[in-house]
Amino acid sequence: MYPELNHEQRSAVVAPIGPVLVRAGAGSGKTRVLTLRIRHLIAEHQVAPTSILAVTFTNKAAKELRVRLRELLKERSRGITSGTFHSIGLRILRESIAGRIKGYTQDFSIYGEDEQRQLAQTALEQWTGRPPLVLEPEQVLSRISRLKSRMLTPQLATRVAGGDGQAAYVAGLYDTYQRSLRKHNAIDFDDCILLPYRLLSDDPELLAEYQARWRHVLVDEYQDTDRAQHGLITLLTAVQPRSLFVVGDAQQSIYAFRNADHTIITQFGQDFPDAHVVELVTNYRSRQQVLDAAHAVIRHAQAIHVLPLQAAQGPGQPGTVIKIHELKDGRDEAEWVARQAGELIRTGRRPRELAVLFRTRHMSRGLEQALRHARIPYAVRGTAGFYDRRVVRDVLAYLRAIANPADSLSLARIINLPARGLGGVALEQFTTNAANHSLAPGLALFDGRCYAGLKPNAAIALRSFAGMLGSWRDKAARGYPPAHLVADVLAQSGYDHWIRTALPEADRPDALSHLQELQTAAEEHDSLAAFLQEIALMTAVDDKEDERDAVQLLTIHAAKGLEWPIVFVAGLEEGTLPHERAFAEVRGIEEERRLCYVALTRAKEQLWLSWAAGRHRGAPAKRSRFLDEIVAYGQERSRQPAVRS
Repeated sequence: MYPELNHEQRSAVVAPIGPVLVRAGAGSGKTRVLTLRIRHLIAEHQVAPTSILAVTFTNKAAKELRVRLRELLKERSRGITSGTFHSIGLRILRESIAGRIKGYTQDFSIYGEDEQRQLAQTALEQWTGRPPLVLEPEQVLSRISRLKSRMLTPQLATRVAGGDGQAAYVAGLYDTYQRSLRKHNAIDFDDCILLPYRLLSDDPELLAEYQARWRHVLVDEYQDTDRAQHGLITLLTAVQPRSLFVVGDAQQSIYAFRNADHTIITQFGQDFPDAHVVELVTNYRSRQQVLDAAHAVIRHAQAIHVLPLQAAQGPGQPGTVIKIHELKDGRDEAEWVARQAGELIRTGRRPRELAVLFRTRHMSRGLEQALRHARIPYAVRGTAGFYDRRVVRDVLAYLRAIANPADSLSLARIINLPARGLGGVALEQFTTNAANHSLAPGLALFDGRCYAGLKPNAAIALRSFAGMLGSWRDKAARGYPPAHLVADVLAQSGYDHWIRTALPEADRPDALSHLQELQTAAEEHDSLAAFLQEIALMTAVDDKEDERDAVQLLTIHAAKGLEWPIVFVAGLEEGTLPHERAFAEVRGIEEERRLCYVALTRAKEQLWLSWAAGRHRGAPAKRSRFLDEIVAYGQERSRQPAVRS
């Protein structure tokens, strides 16, 4: 059975139904194992495809999984539910939130960073009394996100805070923020997990329905889960026999800043004492020298299970796989990278076969400059996404106001865009009238009482806007295609005309092309709700593949899950990698160690490692401990220097 698999992969695929943990090292074929496990459940255990739930972390991974399942299972793949944690959570909410969580309908909006920042700022401004610490809106959102990832509601956060004044302050801001979301019939990204968890925890009958629907649950990249995601999965699989199959590698847990908790995967055996554990240790990506370098770093980890990997391919020539180089400063390092990249390209390598990884975004500037001067094509990945463009966000605000009448923030963004003669005084009067009648502004537009006190011209402009909005809502309710709705909004609102006449001439071509691309994206969906939901689920880790033949520049975090024949890792000095912020605690260094491991294991054939003796304005720097560990391990194995520094 499964002759195409190695012994360890086969053991994972045919493991008995129950809790199964697959510790899958980098490049060990985990996606193949996951898809074949699903086929095994269907073919050998007669499991109905409709009873299978497969969960991933990124939209890209979910799409890849669906493609592989279609190739493997053909028509039988149709009934399988697959998607990201957040898309699965949203499915539960769309189906079940109405009537169960006060203030919400199934047409709720999903607020992005801009709207969240506005609500956090409002919470800060509404705080009465002297705050015990100074927080910016972004810091408030980070702390609220951390609380949600720990499954704490505002009430629980207040209780946990006890006599801690700062924690109580954050809990109070959280409460105000959450009330504002509810008022707008909106949720944020973290609510996609926390609210389904609340729904299922509070309603045993509803939980039983979903448990019956998804009897077999499979989760990819389990090392990246947070407590709320783990809690949701535990709830869904709390039936006997528990059919839970998780794949992950604690060595690659690098998203603590997104509240990922590597202890969840390391404690899997404690949470599920009857768990079956399989280790995938054969690497099909990298040469053994690359894996040895990565192991040299990760073997010193204290908090995770270390998994030594064995390369399936033969080793490269000694001295040609890993190179370490010391440079004078950051500029010297960038120019060295450009020279080496240029030489590799001249000797037959394609630019897209090369990647340059770095710890922090700001390091890309010098590298970009050096590559540009050397006339080497490059692409910076992980930069501002398409849906972050101003004109795109404007049109999306129109669409959200159409879909969700309670979404006052989206309405406020576009009610006078382009200008309709609605000044601040008129809008304030209208908003006050709406509040006096306990109506959301999106509904107050259709209530004549809310026009009281407005000047005639303002009332005419507002009624004209209400007429357009009402027409668009009627069309959306009748299943009008989203692409046609976008076209109507652009033409009828005057936004397209405003772009062509009022926007600075230099900005018009890009703005118009962005709007055309938005319409193209909308054509892929049959309903406005589905279109808006997909956009809301777009994340930084879903950076699109860059198909240009160019050297790839990106942070190590953005490189997770990717691979290239040749990888440069720049900035390997103390204070950069590991980052200076990590020095304060062992846990921080542990995360940096895993980050370095991920960087090294992106390389298939060659690793070029560099450090600058004086990166920051000439201040002396020390070579990264990780480089020292790589050199020391090479000496241990060969009793002579395996790499030159």
